Amino acid sequence: MRKYDTNAIFNICLKTVLFVVVSTGFFCLFRFLFGAPVIIAAVISLAAGLLAVMLFSFALRYTRFYYFYYSAVSMFLFREKTGEVYCPCCGKHFRQFRDERYYDDASRYNPAMFSKQRQAVICEFCRSAPRHRIIASWAEDNTDLLRSSKILYFAPELSMMLWFRRHGIKVITADLYDRRTDLRLDLTDIALPDGSEDIVFCNHVLEHVPDYSLALSELHRIIRKGGMLIISFPIDPGADDVREDTNASVEERIRLFGQNDHFRVFGMSSSKILEDAGFEVDTVSVDGLPDDIMPVTGPADYDTNTIFCCVRK
Repeated sequence: MRKYDTNAIFNICLKTVLFVVVSTGFFCLFRFLFGAPVIIAAVISLAAGLLAVMLFSFALRYTRFYYFYYSAVSMFLFREKTGEVYCPCCGKHFRQFRDERYYDDASRYNPAMFSKQRQAVICEFCRSAPRHRIIASWAEDNTDLLRSSKILYFAPELSMMLWFRRHGIKVITADLYDRRTDLRLDLTDIALPDGSEDIVFCNHVLEHVPDYSLALSELHRIIRKGGMLIISFPIDPGADDVREDTNASVEERIRLFGQNDHFRVFGMSSSKILEDAGFEVDTVSVDGLPDDIMPVTGPADYDTNTIFCCVRK
């Protein structure tokens, strides 16, 4: 935990309060109501407090309580009504976005790939990056479409889930590993019927799967004709085509693709990949978006934050 991580500090304080309240309650119950000896009452109360904290932590990490919790917490943290920057995902204003210092974590990231772009682009509360705020801005202009659509969201980010909750729009979430999602789905073998989805969101997922062509084929299959795929992935502005190595070691992935769990980075011809997969491709324009959401490239050099809006042919 970084010392300036307000969310983490708030969580620690809340867990401390939970521990004290539960422990005190159990101690009073067993000591004064049941007449238990002090040592026994103390042991039981401490165990109950620890169990309460463990259950809270488990729910936060492994259940959909995670999204409900941060929706509630948002009412207490960062309540400024004005500021230099604004996050449309969580609806909060700040003096500035934060620098997550990815370049300090060489065990996961390649510091050299965070050298050319602005780093202070991450929302202090919901951790949105520029791409999330661009998508949220697009969603603000398409709320009627989203409300009337069946939406599937792969690898949901807290930032976008907060946006959907704030606007009362139902979303089905999916991931192969994240136990907080509604469905466990493999992007390369999606266990859903053909043409079953109206809109699918898939942001910065293709770089993590072994076979991105198969993943695109599966996405095309489950989206109805005329349905939409909102997708983004790392794009190296200095490359035309995909650079990948699915057999690379973790160290090689960090060096080549910037992150330990990336199999590839895409190039500037990425729209053709989507067209070849059976989509009509457009991009979400950042022209006209407010400067205070900072719709810029970054924090990584390969984060051009290009959002593709694709319609299934």
